[in-house]
Amino acid sequence: MSVSLVIVSILWKALATAAVIVAAGRLAQRAGPVLTSVLITLPVNAGPGFFFIALEQETPFIHAGALTAFSVTGAVLLFCTAWVHAARFGGFLLSLAAGLAAWTAWALATEALPATLPFAFAAAGTGALLAWLLRRRGIGRPTSAAAPAGWSFVMVRGAVAGLVVASVATASPWLGPVWSGFLLAFPTTLIASAWMLYGHYGREFTAATLNAAQPSLVVYASFCLALHFLAGPLPALTAVIVAFLGAAVFAACLALVLSRRRRA
Repeated sequence: MSVSLVIVSILWKALATAAVIVAAGRLAQRAGPVLTSVLITLPVNAGPGFFFIALEQETPFIHAGALTAFSVTGAVLLFCTAWVHAARFGGFLLSLAAGLAAWTAWALATEALPATLPFAFAAAGTGALLAWLLRRRGIGRPTSAAAPAGWSFVMVRGAVAGLVVASVATASPWLGPVWSGFLLAFPTTLIASAWMLYGHYGREFTAATLNAAQPSLVVYASFCLALHFLAGPLPALTAVIVAFLGAAVFAACLALVLSRRRRA
């Protein structure tokens, strides 16, 4: 593939991904902070990424990549835990460094395991247990800010996440299914969301949102697991679409439950 075709491929995938993230971001601003904690865990990073990969790769590639992405769920949870704890002692950069260190350590440990379903469950489950045991207590739920963030909130987030997703999808033939799954499981959307939340709402709101988002990561995990099982019985592209729609319905139900619990 020529350099010009690679650039065009990255750009159109980045724009398409950014459009999905911008739409989710605007909805989150209207929904309130509790629903925002659910919406930022939607697979708007892995979903479009696997969609674009499915346009060019066969079903076994998606099947293996989705299993890897699921196994890294524990690392994403530990990213949130480390971020929230670090927020007590410093600003954005300290929290980001702590979160990335936790994600990298657990992701590398996960990568060393055999790429099988039992080991994927073990990696995700053990990471989730550690995140729950180490989770910061007493932080409370995020409260509404005085004014919603403007379009810059979602535009910058969409652009950053879109470029990362597009780059991984375009490079997937060279990366292979395992590393494509790892990179799509990288908390790009969470980092971009935290960056924008921190700049507009402040440190505590950002930490509280990421803390509240941890239980909602079951939405992301369900997408990856469903895609792993569907890719094979269904064609690759169909499997991605069905898994993403299922995750969206699951997220809507979870958001409804959380909203009712908060009003109770």
